[in-house]
Amino acid sequence: MECRKFEIIIVSANNLPDVRSFGRMKVYAEVSINGEPDTSKLTTVDTEGETNPRWNFPLDYTIEEASLQNPGLVVGVKLYCERTLGDRYIGEVNISVKGLFDYRPRVENVLTYTVDGAGDGKLNILYSFGNMFMAPKPSFGEKVLDVGLSVMEQGTLFFLSEDF
Repeated sequence: MECRKFEIIIVSANNLPDVRSFGRMKVYAEVSINGEPDTSKLTTVDTEGETNPRWNFPLDYTIEEASLQNPGLVVGVKLYCERTLGDRYIGEVNISVKGLFDYRPRVENVLTYTVDGAGDGKLNILYSFGNMFMAPKPSFGEKVLDVGLSVMEQGTLFFLSEDF
């Protein structure tokens, strides 16, 4: 199957609301593709910038070439404030992967997005798509294992036998 590497760099955020009653804001981002838990990755926690955190944190994904034409494929970036008694949600940005690819496969300048739910908060990113490459298709056993794990996560367990 044809794929591309997709690198997104979470550069910084600006003008985030202060969601703490006392103490310093310590902000991190959770990045995922279409909100899928198995694609979720975290940036480091910025302990200095408070409402203007800086990360310059690169994250890599592999995306099927055909998916780049799907307008429903989005990179979600959720911002959180780390706290002892549970992290506090600040806001999020959802960015169309197709929109990024159509705009340019590689950007040299930082792109800025409004953070939903965070007033005047902004998120700054860089991104690039690598050259197309062929990734091996998963074997039948890997597909069965994926389906089995998915079924187990939903609370039902099926046993496969050779009596097809």
